[in-house]
Amino acid sequence: MVSGNTVGGNVTRGQVAGPPIRSMQLGVYRVVTEILPLFNPRQQWKKAVPFFPTAARLVRDVYELSPWMLFFCVVTHIWCKSIAPSFSLYLSSRILAAIEDGLKRGSPDSAAIFQAVGLRMIFMVLTTAVDWWRARMQSKMKERLTSQFARYILRSKLETDLTGVQANVSSRHVSEASGWYTFKNLLDTVCNVAGVVAQLYLSSTMLSVGHAPIFTLLCLVRPILGAVFSKSLSSKPHLVQANDPHFLRMKSLRELGRPTYREDILTGDIVEHIIREFRRAVNLLGDADIRKPSVQYQASNGPASYILTKLASDLPMLYYAANTVYNSAGFNLTVIASLHQCESLLHWTFESIVDSVWIAAQQVNLAKAVYDLEHVVHKTESGDLPYPPLGRPHEQGMPVEMRNVSFSYPGSTSKALNNVTLSIKAGQLIVIVGANGSGKSTLVKLLTSLYDATSGSITVDGEDIRSYRLADRRRATAALTQGHRLFPLSLRENIGIGNPAHVADMGMIHTAAKQGGADGLVSKLGDGFETVLQQTWGTQFSENGVKTTDNTPLGEAFKKILQTTADVSGGERQRLAASRTFMRLTSSDVKLVCVDEPSANLDPEAELQLFNNLRMVRQGKTMVFVTHRFAHLTKHADLILCMKEGAILESGTHEELMALDGEYCKMFEIQAKAFTEFQDRKRQSSPKPSLVE
Repeated sequence: MVSGNTVGGNVTRGQVAGPPIRSMQLGVYRVVTEILPLFNPRQQWKKAVPFFPTAARLVRDVYELSPWMLFFCVVTHIWCKSIAPSFSLYLSSRILAAIEDGLKRGSPDSAAIFQAVGLRMIFMVLTTAVDWWRARMQSKMKERLTSQFARYILRSKLETDLTGVQANVSSRHVSEASGWYTFKNLLDTVCNVAGVVAQLYLSSTMLSVGHAPIFTLLCLVRPILGAVFSKSLSSKPHLVQANDPHFLRMKSLRELGRPTYREDILTGDIVEHIIREFRRAVNLLGDADIRKPSVQYQASNGPASYILTKLASDLPMLYYAANTVYNSAGFNLTVIASLHQCESLLHWTFESIVDSVWIAAQQVNLAKAVYDLEHVVHKTESGDLPYPPLGRPHEQGMPVEMRNVSFSYPGSTSKALNNVTLSIKAGQLIVIVGANGSGKSTLVKLLTSLYDATSGSITVDGEDIRSYRLADRRRATAALTQGHRLFPLSLRENIGIGNPAHVADMGMIHTAAKQGGADGLVSKLGDGFETVLQQTWGTQFSENGVKTTDNTPLGEAFKKILQTTADVSGGERQRLAASRTFMRLTSSDVKLVCVDEPSANLDPEAELQLFNNLRMVRQGKTMVFVTHRFAHLTKHADLILCMKEGAILESGTHEELMALDGEYCKMFEIQAKAFTEFQDRKRQSSPKPSLVE
């Protein structure tokens, strides 16, 4: 059932000018569309403008991938989709003509019939061979073009900064296959137009000059009516909202079947409750239409349009039937049979032209979305100055100053940092402490250029941080955080990628693994540094319900495949991430090291060893540490920042802050007591040495 109302028309103060909108209910969905005039050349041209440059860019991309492959793909596609059907129809008409002539004379011409049949069989063999070759060529072209678009999308995703990601940049809605399907639909459109020309020529050879145009126009009536009566949501801007409460309830309950909720559901013993509530939601939903809104909208036409369209498809048949009755001189059974086939072919081709043009227009928008990623700027600001500045001592760390810096995350109205001012000298070791949510990690994100300050200024070596080239700033910065993830690569590359220039240097990788505390872990794994912990999604799966519990050779094989995947604990993953950071610190370009809570899954002793190893490589680097367990670190700090609610509450050395007897002093005493108790428990649990008489 479709119901709706119109909103719009006059624009009052404070409203945005634009076409009026219509809201309608399609089953369980509320759909809002723009009301556009039936024919608006200016609007249609405006929509078509992006089509041509995008289509030209796409064809150029395909040409650059392989010119000869493009040429043969186009030629074979036109042959198989346009010329072959018409030529096949022509050869069929020759066979029918030879048979009819023989029946009229009472003595069939066997030679003529066999010749016509032989020509058609030879033609079908050649066309089938060409079609087989065309499919192989298109498959290769599809793989190449899909890889090309995958590269465009990957580059955009990798270069998009955190602001762009949190702003929900549209790159997640694009498809790497859109390039191929756009090109394929463009090719189909060209072939359909060529097919119409071939079929019109064929029909004109069968009819007199006066009959051919009329026959052609009658063949056009059905596809024209189909286009007029067709209703498509995708042809207009629209919004869709599921607003039926029972449908929403049913969908929410179905989501609980995902593995994410499995543990909570089993431990909460709520399986039966969920099933009972799902059955109740389905019963309350009743027979409400839950089909896609596009399907419901398309089916909302009355039966009259369908009847009229169906009747229009018989107009060509009525035409040559009437001519057979009143003017039989130019018609015979062969001509009628051939025209009937030609009529069906013309109907199909005309409708295919409308469909292919429409689909190509939609697909071009998808391809354009991929190309537009090249122009989407979601990056931290970048200047032109090189870093480090020329003439700067190479062995110094990075000096940083913040003046009245405030920052709010995208979409948030609250300030994560509020009017922060500080000065960090080159080569200093800074420790930032404070409760959760005090702004410590946010401060690090600004130092590492993951975000730009909302207000205030950040200067590096006396220049605004945004004046330097972003690539240089990133190259001069290393970070180790709790959020670091392992890549779906070997452990060797996971560590070595910290310094891509030496990713194959096993000596440096071994040293970095030892500094990060991961050397023992690697030695325990069967494949050592070649172990891949996280397999890429989709590289290991079963088809048609093969399970590891199946007592079959296939089930056993699947079990062995899954057993090749190794896994480690959270603390071991942090050690591997730390090893990657130590590998990065082998680069002389690094001048600032930010360490943000990297040891949440490490025990205090392992954390102490990690921080000691980091301090040992601080020569020529400014180091900033953020940690909850800081009692063993702040004594070495040149400056301690104690933060609260996005602001710096206290700052100074360990001695100065302890003498102040403020927030830092309280936190330090709690941390020191906890660490002392840990050491005491460890000594008590250690086995006592036996006495040897």
